[in-house]
Amino acid sequence: MFELIALKLVVGLIGLLFVVRLLGKKSLSEITPFDLIYTLVLGGILEESLYDDKINIGHLLFGIAIWACMIFFIEKIVQKNEKINRWLKGEPSVLVRNGVINIKELNRNQIEMEQLREMSRQHQCFSLSNAKHIILENAGQISLISHSEEDKVLSIMLVDQGQIQYEVLKTHNLTKSWLIDNLQQQGFNKLDELVYVEWSEENGFYVVTKSDVIEKVYRIDG
Repeated sequence: MFELIALKLVVGLIGLLFVVRLLGKKSLSEITPFDLIYTLVLGGILEESLYDDKINIGHLLFGIAIWACMIFFIEKIVQKNEKINRWLKGEPSVLVRNGVINIKELNRNQIEMEQLREMSRQHQCFSLSNAKHIILENAGQISLISHSEEDKVLSIMLVDQGQIQYEVLKTHNLTKSWLIDNLQQQGFNKLDELVYVEWSEENGFYVVTKSDVIEKVYRIDG
């Protein structure tokens, strides 16, 4: 029993390594959702076979071989057909274009404003007002170009999709009346028209209204 499990594990590991080598080298940062799925299934084939006495070494190798052939065939197809490639592996999403937030792409990718801010900060962009282009790549990481590399001012988000962030106000010793008064002074009287409001002591307010955002899907080459 234990000898069979050990043999399956060794043979399965060799088979999986062979499949990975066959399908090409990719770093973890370049793995797409499609790549992740076929990798998990390969691991599942090995896992299910380990403790099932009815599955012998031949069955295990046959399952790995069939799955590898299917993935190899699909990879060859997507390399030659751009439409199928986009459908299976997706394509980068333009979240910010020329400083304008693309609200449709944010919603399509289930990204909240605070998540967008967090991703921006990871690229040393601490205010969305300084973000010129933000692109969400297929593997989930972002590419970001700032208006200025010198602007490192840390801002706080006060309004998100028309909702005042009361906890943020409280944390920074600010009040709702202070926020409303300042917005009204700048001509913003309706909260439900505001998509995003951030503020910093150095730069003041940065306000994005519904009329300021993009509601269109952009391709990288478009």
